[in-house]
Amino acid sequence: MATKAFSTPVSESRKLDRRGFLLRAIGGLSLGFFLPEAGHFFDLEAADPPNLDLANAYIKISPDNTIKLMFGGCEMGQGTKTGLAQIMAEELFVDWNQILVEQSLVDAIVSYGTGGSSGVSRRYDRLRKAGAAARELLILAAMDKTGDTNRDNYTAQSAMVNYIGPVAVTPKSWSYGTLSTGVVGKSVPVDLRLTNPANFRLIGKKMPRVDIPSKVDGSAKYGIDTWSADMVYAVIKHCPTFGGVLAATPATPSGAIAVVPCRAADSRGNTIAGNYNAVAVVASNTWTAKNLANSLSVKWTLPATTTNVDTAGILATAQSLMASGAGKLVADPVPPAGYDTITYAPVIEAQVATQMGTPTLDRTYTVPYVPHATMEVLNCAVKMQFDTLGNPTSGEIWASNQNATSVANYAAAASGLPASAFKVNTTYLGGGLGRKIEQDYISQAVQVALKVKKPVKLTWTREEDFTQDQYRPFAHINLKATYDLGNVKAWYCRTVTPSITAQRRPMAATAIDSQAVECLKALPYKLGTSVVEWIPLPSGIPIGYWRSVGASMNVFAVESFIDELAKVSGNQDPFQFRYNLLNDLPDDRARKVLQAVDQLSSWRLSLPAGHAWGLAMSEAFGTWVAEVAEISVNATTGAITVHRVACAVDCGMAINPDSVEAQMQGGIVHGLNATLWSQTTFTAGKANQKNFNTNRMLRLSEMPQISVVVVQSSTTAPTGTGEPGVPPVAPAIANAHARLTGKRQYSLPFFPGSTMGGL
Repeated sequence: MATKAFSTPVSESRKLDRRGFLLRAIGGLSLGFFLPEAGHFFDLEAADPPNLDLANAYIKISPDNTIKLMFGGCEMGQGTKTGLAQIMAEELFVDWNQILVEQSLVDAIVSYGTGGSSGVSRRYDRLRKAGAAARELLILAAMDKTGDTNRDNYTAQSAMVNYIGPVAVTPKSWSYGTLSTGVVGKSVPVDLRLTNPANFRLIGKKMPRVDIPSKVDGSAKYGIDTWSADMVYAVIKHCPTFGGVLAATPATPSGAIAVVPCRAADSRGNTIAGNYNAVAVVASNTWTAKNLANSLSVKWTLPATTTNVDTAGILATAQSLMASGAGKLVADPVPPAGYDTITYAPVIEAQVATQMGTPTLDRTYTVPYVPHATMEVLNCAVKMQFDTLGNPTSGEIWASNQNATSVANYAAAASGLPASAFKVNTTYLGGGLGRKIEQDYISQAVQVALKVKKPVKLTWTREEDFTQDQYRPFAHINLKATYDLGNVKAWYCRTVTPSITAQRRPMAATAIDSQAVECLKALPYKLGTSVVEWIPLPSGIPIGYWRSVGASMNVFAVESFIDELAKVSGNQDPFQFRYNLLNDLPDDRARKVLQAVDQLSSWRLSLPAGHAWGLAMSEAFGTWVAEVAEISVNATTGAITVHRVACAVDCGMAINPDSVEAQMQGGIVHGLNATLWSQTTFTAGKANQKNFNTNRMLRLSEMPQISVVVVQSSTTAPTGTGEPGVPPVAPAIANAHARLTGKRQYSLPFFPGSTMGGL
């Protein structure tokens, strides 16, 4: 397919009509529309803005029949742009080799975020309607050619409108390019005639990724590739202790252009007045800036609470809260009148306790803080414009980011200008994983550009990236269940974990952080009388969104516990136990992925000596995933080798099955790293792991064989695929390890002290 991914962006922000479409026909057809914001960020239910006054995606058809599909979100390697283009091209009735896919530069205030596994899933309906709207407008233009207004006398195919009616006209077919100038003054038809899914040509098919050619030939541009002849380069150096602030600005060392104090920025884009927690060293190139920053002596003022930010102390606090802390009731039953969730929790807990008979299984699981460690470190390039008095008037930003709106807000807070004063160029991302929705690095780059009054590219070193992350939260989870043979009579869960939401904005005393309890509530199993409670953990460690976030923490506990229940209640087969325990749901998606992975992992029934298998399943971001892992354990070192992973996924309408498979493979590798090695520990307010040498990752030679089957879904819309492959990995490996060794792992990672030898 011909592509021009991320070529020179084109600004296309204009007013939209009442149907949410913008139509222009200057030199061809240009149809703009609004794609909704990503879900799952900031713990809010996403919705369209109240006034659809700007567009963030476009269809552009030129008289020469060039067809461009343009999107304002980001591509971070997950294949989003390809999936979006498939949906739109399907309803536009064009062939895959007839389109160009480009990054669209849109007004930053309506850029849509990419995250929460929503890159494609939340935009399915809107994109189908947009493609159909453009197609129907072109058919209206064809009606002008014939004078026949009977819509049934026209067909569209391969970027052509064909006339099949009785009027004698020549020709009877017109290219979209020929018709593109004839849409002036026309309104989008009410009847968009969406395609019957049974007749899809592109949706559901394996299509080549539109971003791959430029990544292969080296022309793809990431944020860190941004360059201009007059640019200077900055490297950031933070206070190594969380909460520390700059005591005094150090002198500019020889070879540096400047040393710029940088105010901290919170996760809502506000630059905190007076709170300088870093300095940026500016030089003529990044290498020089990095070396100068490393050797720069900086005095910091540290908070009195520094000693409290300690891994051992955090665990002790969590254990104390688990034993006696007031929990917030997460799920049904709804508190009766006169009670809030906090005061009612002990009441319902007591009721469940009466159901807790003998035998009762009681287990506690712990997962650590985990870094993002994206391959492309945080970076941002900024060019500010100034008036004759030296006051800033506007700016342009180039950055690997997951939400250009957030970028503009951070820039506005740092500069005092409105967000609308900034043009944001979203480049390719060398990984996002939720870290690049947190744009503190944007604020820093703007602050440096304001000070030196030159174009600046600011880069974080890998050490800064590891030690100043916004980590996946720590969690301490207790599960209890009373059972008999194959049945659960009562279920009780208490989780102690910090709140991502509370670190970003005030929360009501009774509010629940959805990430803290994701995959602990609304489980697919028949659990009898059940209660789930959340106890917020005070923490001075910055936390944020991570690939599958709460699900990656909580599924480890739940699915490990389910396996233990299978064993203690009659040593039942883990498949059969889950199968029998599943709720009878109308769509039966959970049962179908379990059946599919059962068939896909038939090899587990004839494993060689010294090998074992483990099973886990979960639902996250609307998608069901079941995985079976085959492992062996080195008798001398205890090291685990993961040989094979079978994965069954029901993601609703699989737009591009090839991308779905790739996302499951990537998620499994991501989960393996976190399961076996990855964590960040803290001593006296400082992160201990500073680079990949102490944050072990899977080597190419250790890659397991991964088989993926996409299950035909009863859900017709797509659901998320970027994250759901991660959560089942840890419990599947833990269950296999327990099956093989007889020893159960209750905390992650398995090998916390592992290093990458030779690094």
